[in-house]
Amino acid sequence: MKQEIQLSIIVPMYNVAPYVERCLKSLANQDIPFANYEIICVNDGSPDNCSEIVRDLQNEIPNIILLEQENQGVSMARNNGIAIAKGKYLVIIDPDDYVEVNSFKKILEYAYHDDLDVFVLGYRFLNDDNSTRINVTYIENANKVYNGCTSYFICLGNGLTDPNRLVAMLFKNEFFKNNDLSYLPNVPYLEDGELMVRIMALAQKCGFDDKIFYYRTTRAGSATNSNLVYSDKAINGFFLSAKNLIKFKENKCQTESQIHLLNHGIVKYVTTPINVILSTYNSYSKALALYKYAKKHIAAKLDLDGCNRTNQIFGKGYNHSFLLFLFLRKYYYLIERLKFYKARLKS
Repeated sequence: MKQEIQLSIIVPMYNVAPYVERCLKSLANQDIPFANYEIICVNDGSPDNCSEIVRDLQNEIPNIILLEQENQGVSMARNNGIAIAKGKYLVIIDPDDYVEVNSFKKILEYAYHDDLDVFVLGYRFLNDDNSTRINVTYIENANKVYNGCTSYFICLGNGLTDPNRLVAMLFKNEFFKNNDLSYLPNVPYLEDGELMVRIMALAQKCGFDDKIFYYRTTRAGSATNSNLVYSDKAINGFFLSAKNLIKFKENKCQTESQIHLLNHGIVKYVTTPINVILSTYNSYSKALALYKYAKKHIAAKLDLDGCNRTNQIFGKGYNHSFLLFLFLRKYYYLIERLKFYKARLKS
């Protein structure tokens, strides 16, 4: 490969001082020259000493770029990092996570060889004691190229894997820029999932790797492990995501597979706020208020074509009545619980 910036790594930072050095050193301990990639650290107005740590590391890791901004949230931090990225490919790294050493050369060779829009990489999900919770690799899909709509549901897998993430993926920078892809502002939870649907609806060439590249950690206080999902801000973000996906479907989607994928995302973001309130507060009155709001302001009826089993169940309830939504929801979780216990008995 010629000497060029092949890879831009986006690392948003907020209150992660104890972890950021481990992350950045894993990004430096690689098998391509520093001149071929850049590490863009975006300090999102963090009150800790993240920036100081990064400045110290710049003395030994010369391809680190530090971008300072007032607190705007992780989505805008990633957007601002992507905006200045010069690499042919982008990868988003959470600063409390880290990557496999000497792994960049191989994944870039694969991405370049097939001129991929998206390259889905394997990851290991770690418990809080660093033991392995689950390994996610794509052995059966490696060395094959799919379109994005098919790839999304491969990522969804058996429900143990997580399609609501953009970490552990390579994205062609040109593909991002040409399609005006960016994070939707004011979505503090499941923000990756909304953008993931749009990316995969447009991607023509997606590949999968069969090795562990990314190590996802469990950290108390992170958005995933906080009460953020139950907040009004998160609920508003879910509805914003649904509205954005409806608009995207109307303006950008032409094929049946694209429409089916968008249907899946829309049903998910419309029904998630109602499910969150029922799961957390068991508040039927608040859930009913959200149901009525969604019916009036988001979608009177949801298109269920192409949705998976989960969204078919929730969508049917939503389309008929709040009472049927409650009934089907209880039915769904009963079946899931029975499946869980059956699996435990077998093991």
